[in-house]
Amino acid sequence: MRALREAADFFIVGLDHDEYYLQAPDVDVRLRSPRHDDPSFVPFVEEAVRRYRVEFVHPQPEVELEVLSEAGPPIAGASMVIPRPEVVKVARDKWKTYLVLSERSVRVPETRLFSEGAVEELLEKHGVVWIRARKGAGGRLSLPVESVEEAKRWVELWVLKGKARPEDFIAQEYLPGRDIAWDSLWFEGKLIASYARERLRYIFPHISPSRRTGTPTVARVIKDPEVNRVAEKAVRAIDDRPHGFYCVDMRCDKHGRPAITEVNVKAHTTLGLWSYVAHRAFGLSRAYNMPYLYVMLGLGEEVELPPEPYDIYPEAVMLRHIDVGLLIKTDGGWRKVPI
Repeated sequence: MRALREAADFFIVGLDHDEYYLQAPDVDVRLRSPRHDDPSFVPFVEEAVRRYRVEFVHPQPEVELEVLSEAGPPIAGASMVIPRPEVVKVARDKWKTYLVLSERSVRVPETRLFSEGAVEELLEKHGVVWIRARKGAGGRLSLPVESVEEAKRWVELWVLKGKARPEDFIAQEYLPGRDIAWDSLWFEGKLIASYARERLRYIFPHISPSRRTGTPTVARVIKDPEVNRVAEKAVRAIDDRPHGFYCVDMRCDKHGRPAITEVNVKAHTTLGLWSYVAHRAFGLSRAYNMPYLYVMLGLGEEVELPPEPYDIYPEAVMLRHIDVGLLIKTDGGWRKVPI
């Protein structure tokens, strides 16, 4: 929302099923919606579109994007810039993603459907195995393990709690290197803009056994041609005509080579924040504002694009945390960015 407000004067209708989180965004109208899995969710969105004459719909959580991709686009006449439903189904499932990427020679960590035998095999080859849920964000149900017993107990715990089934898990080679994200915007098969960043610290890592809690408190923009190459290859492997946001998660192996662990078909949560910083801290024009480009392209408008679609932001470090605000470090040192 902040990035859009920096670029132009938009009338924004915000929807959320949570009555408290609904209060946070800078929107003009707030509507409490049903959950994405409620049969009344799509009709509710359609009615909001008609009532407020909405021209463009942006689903942020992938669970909502998946539902709306099957219902549209368009939604009650409003445009969306999202992948086709069959692409979303592959991207939402880490096992299906692995199969597609490995078949098309994209570098990925060795992965198996969960079984004690699969874990034992991977442990013998790699020493540490990453147990993960096939679906979900924020490191959901993930744990690095060094024994079959650990893996077995971890999966049994979530089955006992009724949160998952054994077949909902994968076992994956654990990659010890840098944690990298590549955020990109595509329109009708064309790469519009992208940048890469390295996650340096997660929020409250001590409360998670995996030390991954989904979103970073410290991250830095990086420029790495190999990261760009591998990430773009992954997106094109998943979708032969990319359309929307494709945010790729990578870890580097012991040789420093990036490998794909996930392809998200939604905007990473800090994508808009980096676009906001691009204007407020870097002094860049709205040609570098990815949410603005996304909306305007979706509305069929002519917009100025970045000269090159890669590495659109300068190297910098972002620090954010609860009750801390937002700080950016560049060559000139740290500075506070008002939000």
